[in-house]
Amino acid sequence: MSNPVKLIWKDKEALSRAAAYYFVEACAKSIAASDRFTVAFSGGSTPKRLFEILTTPEFSNNIEWKKVFIFWSDERFVPHTSDDSNYKMSKLALLDHIKIPKKNIFATPTKGEPAACAAEYEAAVKTVLGKTASFDLTLLGMGDDGHTASLFPGTTILTETKRLVKEVWVESKQTWRISFTYTLINKSKEVLLLVGDANKYPVLKKIFAKNAKPVYPVQGINPQKGRIIWLLDEAAVTGK
Repeated sequence: MSNPVKLIWKDKEALSRAAAYYFVEACAKSIAASDRFTVAFSGGSTPKRLFEILTTPEFSNNIEWKKVFIFWSDERFVPHTSDDSNYKMSKLALLDHIKIPKKNIFATPTKGEPAACAAEYEAAVKTVLGKTASFDLTLLGMGDDGHTASLFPGTTILTETKRLVKEVWVESKQTWRISFTYTLINKSKEVLLLVGDANKYPVLKKIFAKNAKPVYPVQGINPQKGRIIWLLDEAAVTGK
């Protein structure tokens, strides 16, 4: 990763509020420049708190939701009504509480075969974003195994170079997932990585070490023309 920005906050609440302020600013800048804001959401507990904060008047009143277009950087291959669904989490935490046109929300298809659903989602990305397929902002997290989106260690999607969205079998989870590939993520204008909790410390220590070797999937996140901003809490960088 080239020159990532690292910002450290006291705890996950402070981290989430910082992410909310950043979201509002990024949204305003993109709408001023292109009259819309394209964003890819992620799953997990840290983004959930961000989404909850974005529903409050302090933040939501400063977002032109009708000009926001939402995708998901990865999704579990389960119905949208499942408690495991990233879409359902986002819906309950944020989408149900804001005035955003339904046509601006692009949930990952999860009916039928994983490969067909991945191809359908890639087509939707290309239709909305055009040939550049560049998101204004991609939100990501990181697992304690160093995965991000559904780019898990040892999976075939890590070597995919042509597709923007692909199905991936995650052996450790015994499940299919649909995920953005490095190719799509690295076209993003900005990537915001939200990482909290002490269990992330061992991986972060290795990632940010001098002359770190590229052994974790998250290290493949390297926007070609954009930048990476890591929002971390103290537990994640100290292990305490």
